[in-house]
Amino acid sequence: MKYRRLAIGIAAMALLIFLARSFTVPDCSSIQESIKNLGLAAPFAYFLVYVIATIAFVPGTIVTMLAGLAFGPVVGTIMVIIGSVSGAALAFLIARYLAKDALEAILEKQAWFGKFKGSLESNGLSFVLFVRLVPLFPFNGLNYACGLVPIKFRDYLVGSLLGMFPGTVAYVYAGSVVGCAIIDSKAGIDPELKLKLGIALALLASLSLLPLLIKKMRKKSSIQ
Repeated sequence: MKYRRLAIGIAAMALLIFLARSFTVPDCSSIQESIKNLGLAAPFAYFLVYVIATIAFVPGTIVTMLAGLAFGPVVGTIMVIIGSVSGAALAFLIARYLAKDALEAILEKQAWFGKFKGSLESNGLSFVLFVRLVPLFPFNGLNYACGLVPIKFRDYLVGSLLGMFPGTVAYVYAGSVVGCAIIDSKAGIDPELKLKLGIALALLASLSLLPLLIKKMRKKSSIQ
């Protein structure tokens, strides 16, 4: 799952390179300033796009990285957290109260859904936190799957918020740095940008190692 997300991210960057090379594109700071001048319209529109993408099973990696490019790493992270958690909450509620039978029939055809139900733990918060940090199951499918099993909405919400935060920070920062590096590439890459690129790569590398660390910690805890 993590390799698929990485592949999507690389594809997004390749598309950005093509657009930057093929069309006249303003520099990154100008783009962010223009978006800032739109006031609340820009973040509200982004919020709606993220929520709709989440409930429609659209991969969120590209949308997440674009937040870094459009809003910068700090505001972009806040926007993604709000959008992703809201979309995940809405999907959970749809599965639990509006379309339980239909969604269960769809998910039963997915090989991962049986494994998901088989790995369900009594501690809902701990379980949601684990499956969010360790990408064993698809993000959008997991939103609906959690609504079909006996997990408290509060535990799901808190676990999702905490579990998605590390990945959000890494991908938004990478989107901001790499996206701006591509757009401003005609001006060359200065030492400061090289440092930021190194940090972005380090964050993504750490994110890929996080599941192994968590699995090791959980295994050690179960033995004790």
